[in-house]
Amino acid sequence: MSRILLARAATFAKSAGSRISKTFKNPNTQDSLVISSSELGAAVGKKVLDGGRKKTPPSPSPSPSPNLILNPDAMVEEVGHHSQPCCFPILSSTRPTPLHRSSYSDFQPMLPEEVFRGEGGDLLSWKRNGGASMIVLHHRGLAQPFFSDHSKFAIVLEGSGTAGLVLANDNLAERVVEISSGDVIPVPSGAVTWWFNSTNTKLAIVFLGQHHLTDFYLAGPRGVLGGFSSEVLSTFLELDEAAMATVLSSQTTQGGIVRVGPEVNMPLPNLLDRHGLVFNPFSAALLGAGDALFLNSSNLLLFKELGCGASIIRLGSGSTFPPAYACATKFQMIFVFSGSGHVEVVGPNADSIIDAAVETGHLFLVPNTCVLSATAGDNGLRWLSIVDTPTPRFITLVGENSLLKRLSAAVVQGAFNVDPDMERRIRFPSPPPH
Repeated sequence: MSRILLARAATFAKSAGSRISKTFKNPNTQDSLVISSSELGAAVGKKVLDGGRKKTPPSPSPSPSPNLILNPDAMVEEVGHHSQPCCFPILSSTRPTPLHRSSYSDFQPMLPEEVFRGEGGDLLSWKRNGGASMIVLHHRGLAQPFFSDHSKFAIVLEGSGTAGLVLANDNLAERVVEISSGDVIPVPSGAVTWWFNSTNTKLAIVFLGQHHLTDFYLAGPRGVLGGFSSEVLSTFLELDEAAMATVLSSQTTQGGIVRVGPEVNMPLPNLLDRHGLVFNPFSAALLGAGDALFLNSSNLLLFKELGCGASIIRLGSGSTFPPAYACATKFQMIFVFSGSGHVEVVGPNADSIIDAAVETGHLFLVPNTCVLSATAGDNGLRWLSIVDTPTPRFITLVGENSLLKRLSAAVVQGAFNVDPDMERRIRFPSPPPH
């Protein structure tokens, strides 16, 4: 089996670039969501993310909280303990050597590479995943109005600023909102957005989509209007040829990010426009050692238009997320929003797909139904998970209310070839000491 998986991985790595546009449009495939990258670009991306700080390997807390509370039915706006929460004891950080270890280099956590650097800001992307990019806006940096061919999430990684959205289902009314670190904004396909930083600190925004994203800018050298004939444009803009040339050629900055001067009075945000459009799932108090929060149309009205689901996992210092898999999904796209830790992903035949340290800015994919576990470092670990179904369900393998406890005692005893005493210890472990 491992030989077959290796052959598939090698074939995919060789041909992913040539068929990426096709596979992203095929809802029945997920294997080729990841394409090649380079270590040099990852280093550049990390430098932009953290300003060149030295990487400190994560270490577990000496006194972790006793349990991780996983509440799969919780809504983000109704944070609280479920009537029957799933409690998982903190696991040891010791990791046994897997029975089979194959090469899954394409799935390893990665940092973004720099694509463009300008006076107004920088553009970065995760080269192995065409559905992920990041803009870093400097003081008075403006990400020019653009739309994408697929839906996506916008996550404010750092800083604060202003965003504008024009939605097709909102009579093309422009909604201007204030944004800050931790905000999540669902952006439907075709919605026009712009992003502006009025502060003296950088504003970093990450865009994540479950498909390869192609952006269409309205202005500048990459603007779609520049591709039309002057006859067509002059008909609707009512400009002569000289004025038309000025409109299309005045903006020479590449990359879609420009710096606007103080003479340009940017629109001010409207607090009411945030309702149903922007939500900050990272602002709620942490429950116990950790919790799971889910985003859906009950707290973000635009969510139903995206056709995918999202969850937020937050782990306290030294806490461990139990081995779990997502049901009826082709993949999970996971973005580390803050903190650091260690992630393990295991596939069939106990193949170790990912066994790596992660930190803020890392992005990786979990193939369909593969099992994920993670242990947080000293500063905790928080990530956003996107799946290709609007109602994701996650099954845990061990711990309270887990799959292992639902199985019959005789089945567990026979499957693991253990005596009744060991079977009870497996399914009903002693609670961790307080």
